[in-house]
Amino acid sequence: MSTLEWQEARHALSAGAMDRAHKEFVDLTNQLAEADAASEEKRLALLLAHCEDHFAQEQEWMQRSRMPAADNHLRDHDGVVALLHSTLAELRAGRRGAGREVAESLAAWFDHHSATMDAALALHMQQSAPKTQDGIPAVG
Repeated sequence: MSTLEWQEARHALSAGAMDRAHKEFVDLTNQLAEADAASEEKRLALLLAHCEDHFAQEQEWMQRSRMPAADNHLRDHDGVVALLHSTLAELRAGRRGAGREVAESLAAWFDHHSATMDAALALHMQQSAPKTQDGIPAVG
């Protein structure tokens, strides 16, 4: 059973690259939620790598488009990355199930973060600069 369901009307932000990364986040979160003990650590590591890459991309977009209030957005990302690192450490210390538990909390986090901070970023990018085909601001 999926922890998080991609809902186009709810989650799509009309920002191509961001929407694709968010769909991948949903898929990876669900894979973690459904992981067995043998694959839980690997699934969490994949989700962590995805988050680190995607959050770095969003940070670049915020910097390039001069996004106001970017600090709050980045702090939210930092909190998720810290949570995933600590959960990975718990798994490596033998606490099975920790990854599946964090997947549940990430589902609620994603719904809120996407609807607020990422929606604001997508709107800012759309309003502040011409965009490429992938929704990336074309600013120098």
